[in-house]
Amino acid sequence: MTILTFLLQALASLLAIITFLIVLNVQRSMLIPGGILGMAVWLLYLLLKGPTNVIVATFVAAIVGSCISQILSIIYKTPAVVFILAILAPLVPGYISYRTTAFFVTGNYSQAMVHATLVVILALVISIGMASGTVALKLYKYIEKRKRVVD
Repeated sequence: MTILTFLLQALASLLAIITFLIVLNVQRSMLIPGGILGMAVWLLYLLLKGPTNVIVATFVAAIVGSCISQILSIIYKTPAVVFILAILAPLVPGYISYRTTAFFVTGNYSQAMVHATLVVILALVISIGMASGTVALKLYKYIEKRKRVVD
């Protein structure tokens, strides 16, 4: 991936995620932070997809995005769902879902089943990754709290 392609991906994802948040009627003041978070998650996914695979890249991006969304919700004093929506937008396998439907409609059932399985796996990976990120952050807070008590 060239630098120009990477920058175009960054700009396109930022605009797409901000537009998605506008459609969902997110507060105007949360559009830029949410868009930047979603853009960062998308770029992390792109960087990880090359050396690993789609499943690992999605899982890691979901964990990192979940942790950062929890932190941003504390900083901006807003519900975490605003930022979770921003990280869901780039991770949901929309194109693969579309291809699955197209394969079913055209009668290519073997390819449809392969793609449908991948869609289900990615949906599970996203939800497990987001839950893992939240748990990891809570575990970190708990450990930090225990260190302060011991010291």
